Amino acid sequence: MLAAILSACGGPTATVAPSPVTVSGHVQIRACGGAYRVDQSGCQVRPYAAGALEFQLTPPAGKGSDRLADTDASGRYSILLPPGTWTVTAVASATSQELPRLPAFPQGHGSPRQITVIPGKAITADFVYTIELL
Repeated sequence: MLAAILSACGGPTATVAPSPVTVSGHVQIRACGGAYRVDQSGCQVRPYAAGALEFQLTPPAGKGSDRLADTDASGRYSILLPPGTWTVTAVASATSQELPRLPAFPQGHGSPRQITVIPGKAITADFVYTIELL
């Protein structure tokens, strides 16, 4: 009886934050230059090995909301992110203490990108960034 009375009082309810979701994929570099221009198909594609992706919640949720994911030798990454829209930028290294981290590739060649993380749904997001060699 007491429980029924107390539950009817409209006391504070606990809100549970959505669980983080796994976002994973591969990052590749498309290197163009010399005989191959950016708009041509002959550019070499290689894994973005030993690099990193920086994930920023959009709109920014304040200091500490950024996340970093390292890439391995095959360009693979994996990270747990809470739901929301995230801006993804390839950065030179996750271990760099330099802030802000500089994008690894020029803005016009595929960086940054956006992904939307939905509760309960794992995401595969592959990225290809193009660089122009002189």
